[in-house]
Amino acid sequence: MKGIRGRLLEVDLTQGKTKELSIPDQMFEKYLGGRGLGARLLFDLLPEGTDPLSPENVLIFLTGPLTGTSAPGSSKFVVITKSPLTNAWCDSYSSGRLSVELKKVGYDGMVIRGKSNHPCYLRITDTKVEIREADAIWGKDSFETEGILKEAEGNPSVGVTSIGPAGENLCKFACINSDLYRQAGRGGVGAVMGSKNLKAIVIKGAGVVQSHDRGKIIELNKEYARRSRESEVAKARMKYGTPLTLNITHTGGILPTKNFQFGTWEKALDKIDAKGVHRKVISHKACISCFTPCGLITRVSRGKYRGTTVEGPEYETLSMFGSNQLIDSLPAIIQANVLCDKLGLDTISTGNVIGFAMECFERELVSPSQTEGFEVRFGDSESSLGAIEMIATREGFGDILAEGVRRVAEHIGGGSERFALHVKGMEFPGYEPRGAFGSGLSYAVSPRGACHRRAWPPAKEILGNYPPYTVEGKGEMIKESYDERCILHSLLVCDMPGSQIPVPLQGYSQYFQAATGESLSVEDFRTIAGRVETLIRMVNLREGFTRKDDTLPHRTLFEPLPDGPAKGQCIGEENLNRMLDEYYETRGWDLSGVPTEETLKKYQL
Repeated sequence: MKGIRGRLLEVDLTQGKTKELSIPDQMFEKYLGGRGLGARLLFDLLPEGTDPLSPENVLIFLTGPLTGTSAPGSSKFVVITKSPLTNAWCDSYSSGRLSVELKKVGYDGMVIRGKSNHPCYLRITDTKVEIREADAIWGKDSFETEGILKEAEGNPSVGVTSIGPAGENLCKFACINSDLYRQAGRGGVGAVMGSKNLKAIVIKGAGVVQSHDRGKIIELNKEYARRSRESEVAKARMKYGTPLTLNITHTGGILPTKNFQFGTWEKALDKIDAKGVHRKVISHKACISCFTPCGLITRVSRGKYRGTTVEGPEYETLSMFGSNQLIDSLPAIIQANVLCDKLGLDTISTGNVIGFAMECFERELVSPSQTEGFEVRFGDSESSLGAIEMIATREGFGDILAEGVRRVAEHIGGGSERFALHVKGMEFPGYEPRGAFGSGLSYAVSPRGACHRRAWPPAKEILGNYPPYTVEGKGEMIKESYDERCILHSLLVCDMPGSQIPVPLQGYSQYFQAATGESLSVEDFRTIAGRVETLIRMVNLREGFTRKDDTLPHRTLFEPLPDGPAKGQCIGEENLNRMLDEYYETRGWDLSGVPTEETLKKYQL
């Protein structure tokens, strides 16, 4: 296939050796790339029962068949590993130069094994792969690290990805940074990288990614760029970015507020919503190969955090550090965003953990006398910012918080697990599922834990025609959404263009043929998605996960929402079980969530 290198770089940090692995075209025909190829690789390469922070865990970076082309949103990469936060499958996505440069040097991805006996970084060019000493940058934040490595290369366009102190200190929700403000954020991939003593990866290629029909790609881009200019959704997204989502979730009653106790917060409006953020915007930014610049560069113009600049804050950060903690100061949220980016922390998990700690202090389940004087309170941005640094450095009570909300609840006890908002150990993102039952199912069945990127049920339950508080049809709805996202995350492209322009799956079928010269229909795509999601299920089953892990916290199941359009709603155990039954049936899995023999034969697994 054109655009496919057919090679992976394998790096053994224990032995200090590298080699190439061949990947036949048939693997791409069955799995596409990205998440799909990663499922095959993790199933084949990861020993059962591996400790996620041991040298035996594998850290896989992958591109897709559209990477390096001008197809919209094709500058993504995915990091796949076993998560130290959940002990389950983990796929975490980012974007930036690293993906394109990796393809240019001749690889579709990297498999990193072992553990270096000293801090190191990888330097990859067309002619050489080096494992270099990183003592001088170990301990530095991600911004400093990226700047130092680019200066050492004398080239600001090299691809760099790195971890901050949180990854070095094995915080269970540490992320991997690239291009300053882009993160592979979820599941603790930064901790896995830190456990290997790998500080950073630098890649610069001189090659060109060949396409089968570059003219066709240009033609498709012109058509979808025209559609984006005419789309009201795309225009709103380019103007307001993801902060516009806050207005949607507040209106729908699914905005997480005060550690998911409520679903609306009036104080968020005009302060930390789309309009509030828009007043701080100094410029707009698009990813490489994207004509929909939905990235916002914001800057604090006055006050204590004057001059603080960030790409964002995105909706998830606004919800988890804003409404979820009852903080309506946008400058403080921007500062929290920058701190998390520099230190290498996932803003979703960090904001969730801090919100949980706030409720524990409010309920007097923990006191400053137990935490060396540390405390966090709802509405207190200063204590929240202090907690971020303590988590990254594992200082004091931060050492406990760095383990993730499930383990913090186990440590505190006192019934706190009833309001620890997570699935399989991964913290809830910014959607209150009691106001949109499909979101609850999507969280429950996600193999990596509570996840907002595998499906976006609010599009149908809040903005569409699906009743939000019913269970009928939700299994099929989530299955269809999962499959569509699986295709995008395997190609590997951003799922935003698909919702903004939109580029339909038929459009991506055309992009795939233009890039590779091979033809895959939408139906072929859906078959691949079923194969991939079933294989990922098999990864988790092998690690001991069962139907009982596809569940939701006590608050979500049994505590009715006290406010907003969803007032009085909770999902309930019976409703969840009915949705699970339907979801499993649409997947070809039995009622225990195990793929049937017929399904395994269908997908040739």
